[in-house]
Amino acid sequence: MSTIRHLSLAAAGLALVCTAAVADSPGLTPEELAALFPGIEAENVSESPLPGVYEISVGASVAYVSRDGRYLLRGELIDLETETNLTAERQDAARAAVIDTVDEATMVVFGPENPTHTITVFTDIDCGYCRRMHREIEQINALGISVRYLFYPRSGPATESWRKADNVWCAGDRLDAMTAAKNGEPVPARSCGTTPVEAHYALGGRIGLQGTPAIYTETGEQIGGYLPPEALLARLRASAARRAAR
Repeated sequence: MSTIRHLSLAAAGLALVCTAAVADSPGLTPEELAALFPGIEAENVSESPLPGVYEISVGASVAYVSRDGRYLLRGELIDLETETNLTAERQDAARAAVIDTVDEATMVVFGPENPTHTITVFTDIDCGYCRRMHREIEQINALGISVRYLFYPRSGPATESWRKADNVWCAGDRLDAMTAAKNGEPVPARSCGTTPVEAHYALGGRIGLQGTPAIYTETGEQIGGYLPPEALLARLRASAARRAAR
């Protein structure tokens, strides 16, 4: 028995219980079901691969609910035939859709002219591993990887880390300012109107960000926090190979 099949048995059992419970239910429409959950719209409700069960997706969060609205399942839905984590795929797609709403012009981008891979990284200027990653930015770029930085000062609004992020954005040369700030050097305060820091920070909340650096592929897959450049490239290649094999 494969690892993914073994780990999925408990979740599959719960799903089967949920399916059996609604087999004779007339079911609710997505609009009626959405009305039962505060903050949920009909557009957040869709058919799931599991008969008799709806999928609810908000941001990068995915859950499953019986058609009568009685049973809620929070867990991973695994296709045992293909050994595919369907929940993870949906979460990746949802994260990618959220990240794609961000104009790249509001990011600080370090990249080669013709990148092979592009990653989006939520970064905190005062985060130790964020600084370590940035010290290797030239090596990362040399491997054909473009890094699109989004600001995520973990300490929150009106803090020193947040002010540093604002200062980087308002600098005349944002690339130089980002490097200086991550090296612990002061970046002069300048006023340039509204910065994207607040929007980036809110976006991190929408996709369930838990720490920095948070690295996402173009398809929304989170490949972890800090990785040495060669290990990062290996993860990106492995991710691309998995997608190509589907």
